[in-house]
This record gives sequence, C-alpha cells and structure tokens, in this order.
Amino acid sequence: MKIALIAEHTNPLSAHKGEPTCGESVHISAISRHLAKRGHRVTVFSRRNAPDLPDRSRMGRGVNVEHIAAGPESAVTADRAADHTGAFATALKDRLVDSGPDVVHAFGWTSGLAALSAARDTRENGSAPPIVQTFHSLNVAEQRAGLPKYPDRARMEAAIAGRADAIVVNSADQRFELARMGVPRGRVSVVPFGVDTDHFSVEGSTTAEPWHSRRGERTRIISVTGLASGSGADVLIEALTRLPDAELAIVADPAPVELALDEDAGRLKFLAKEAGVDDRVTLTGPIDRKELPKLLRSADVYVSAAPYDPYGGAVLEAMACGLPIIGKASGSIPGAVLHGTTGVLLRSVGPNTIARALHGLTSSGSTMRAAYGIAGADRAESRFTWQRVAAETERVYAHACPQEDALPLAAGDDAH
Repeated sequence: MKIALIAEHTNPLSAHKGEPTCGESVHISAISRHLAKRGHRVTVFSRRNAPDLPDRSRMGRGVNVEHIAAGPESAVTADRAADHTGAFATALKDRLVDSGPDVVHAFGWTSGLAALSAARDTRENGSAPPIVQTFHSLNVAEQRAGLPKYPDRARMEAAIAGRADAIVVNSADQRFELARMGVPRGRVSVVPFGVDTDHFSVEGSTTAEPWHSRRGERTRIISVTGLASGSGADVLIEALTRLPDAELAIVADPAPVELALDEDAGRLKFLAKEAGVDDRVTLTGPIDRKELPKLLRSADVYVSAAPYDPYGGAVLEAMACGLPIIGKASGSIPGAVLHGTTGVLLRSVGPNTIARALHGLTSSGSTMRAAYGIAGADRAESRFTWQRVAAETERVYAHACPQEDALPLAAGDDAH
C-alpha cells in the first residue's frame, strides 16, 4: 500500500535524528517507519520550514519526506497556522497526482484542510483515495479543560471530522467530543500514542545530573512540560513547598528560544526562589531523546500537572522507564495510567492535590512506587509499542479503503 502522511507544520526528521521535538514529530516519525516495516511505502508531505531542507529526504527504508514550498521558510506561530494552507494544498495536489497514494492520512486540522482540498481529484478514474484524519487534540476538549477558546479552529475541526472517511484519535476523551459533534462512532478509532520500549526501558544507565542530592536522600520528582503559565510547571513548584523531603527536575518542552533568555523560565526560577525551594528545583532545557531515558531512570516518580495532555507521550516514556505516574484524569493520561496499579489519577492538579498524592506515594516507602513502576513498564510494553500502534493504524486504512484495495491483517495481529 502507498501511504501519504500529511503533516503541514511538523517535520518528522527532527524526531528521527533524536533531537528534542514535539509529540507530533515523534508520532509521525515512528508511525511512518513502522508502517514501512510492515511492507508499505510511506511518503510524508511537510511544509518547508527551513531554507536548508532538500526537496526530498530519505528517513529509512520505504519512507521519504517531501518538503513543499508554501509561505516563509521558517516556523509559524499557532495563530498563523492556516495562513499558508491554501498554497500548501495547491502544491500538495500535484504531488499526490504524481505519487498516486492508496490512502491519505492527515495529522492536525490544517493538514486535514489541505488533504481534503488536494486529494479528491487525484485519480484519473474519478475515485479519490480515502482521507484518514488524526486529531491529536480538539479545541472543544481543550476548552473543557480550561484552555483558550479558538472558535475558527473548533469550527474547522468539526467540518473536517464530518468530511473525512475515517478519524483516528488518541483517547476516548476525544472520541466522546466527536460524538457530541454528531460524528458516527463507526468512523472514529482510538489508537493511542506510542513509545519506543527498546529505547525507553527500565534497563540502562542513570545520571546524577541535574539532582541536588544523592539518590535515596530525597524523593526525586521529574516532569517534562511546557514552561508557559497554565502548563503546570508553576503548580509543581508550589507543590514542592509542601514536600520538604523532595526535589524537582523540570525538563522544558522544545522551544525556539534559549532557556536563559526565556521569560517563562525566568518567571519559574523567580517563583522557586520566592517560595524558598530554589535549592531543590532544577530547570533544564530540552533534552536529546537519546539522553532522556537516563534522566527518567534516575528519578523516583513522574508528575504531570498539565490541565490537559492530548498526547501522553512523556507519561508513556516515563512508564516504560519504570516510574510511577501522577497526573490528571483527562486527555490521553487515563488511557495510559491505571489508577492504583501504575499510578495515581487526579480530578484536579492543584498544588495541594499533587502534594497529597506524592505524600501518599512516598510515605509507604519504596514498595508501592516499585510496584507501580513494574506494572507501568509492563503496560507500556504490552499496550503502547509503536509496532502495535502501526498495526492498529493499518487496520484503520484497510477499513477505509475500497474492499478490493484493503489489505489482510498481518499474521499475529489478532493477538493485539
């Protein structure tokens, strides 16, 4: 099967190289490579967002990335995401005509707009390839979590959902929101985010950095999160004031600015100093993915204080490294974390609730943390590998394609 993945604003090459990057880049890089391993030919179409990108890059056997010129050769802000989608769609149509994919899979709402515009007339016999749409996040779900409202985006997401042949979401939470929009449940498949359990695992070395104390002297808390107000980082620092025997490492999400110059980083450092916990808080910049497992394995517990996490990728990576998880029961986290088995799910993520959960997890010694960690690593390995995610995505393609083009499932897929 020839598969076209449309990722207007995301380049999978950064994740493929192991650089710090966003969850969508990790997803597209992993899913394309594992679909290729299953015998498919995959082309990722992305907007050229840097001047040194070639027209075409090979990302492994059976996977190519094509960069389409549309707008400035630089990243664009979220509020300008759709400014160049029309030009991207026009160029994409010619690429799809030339490549003749059997299925087109769009990631994100602007990619969905481009795919719907470009792909309908790509076959000379009049039958266009089916359009599969992945919404990593829906604005209506974000609004319920108290995040900003974007009316235009919300309307476009509803329109795309109504026109796509099949929809893939990361969580039952998003499937519920699509049902509220009137999208038939039969067109929506929940395929979770994945994790590379060969790379993120309990086996391997640890690191003494960036911790202030020796292992065992304090409970080591870690979180990979954005730094902006409302991301949860400030809540973690406030929670630490209630936990005198703990220290915290906050790993910043990838950002286009240097940490030393970032206003949010400066605000968090000031908050830690004012709270009197700056000697127990370390704020690091984005970490290369090849180094991240060592840091995760050196911690005792992973905490997500985000009000809404549509991916759950950082949580899955921490689970795979054997860490118990504390996080809010929203977005993708409830699908990953089993409350009372692999971690603790919270209805809200204020400083008091997080501190109580951490105190309960640490007051029993290391026994409960170890049990949660073992169960989490087992769950990551059994449910969330990219191999399994690729197989489930392949099934969506098979059901969306005309019957004569649908592929039989690979041997052993029923076991998933």
